[in-house]
Amino acid sequence: MDTQMMSMMRKDFVASYLRSQLNRLQDVLDNIDGENKVECGFATESLRKVETSLRRIRKMCANN
Repeated sequence: MDTQMMSMMRKDFVASYLRSQLNRLQDVLDNIDGENKVECGFATESLRKVETSLRRIRKMCANN
């Protein structure tokens, strides 16, 4: 396990980035919970974007 510390600016950026992904996932969940018909395209595209974004932030943290 890497023990490097994250700078305050980077920490704030990562936290903000993760919150935005949580918001996107909440939108998908709201769509699934609130609709009789789930828009598969919306769910699939949103999940793909979250996955891509999380990979990006993981790589950024790994390359710290």
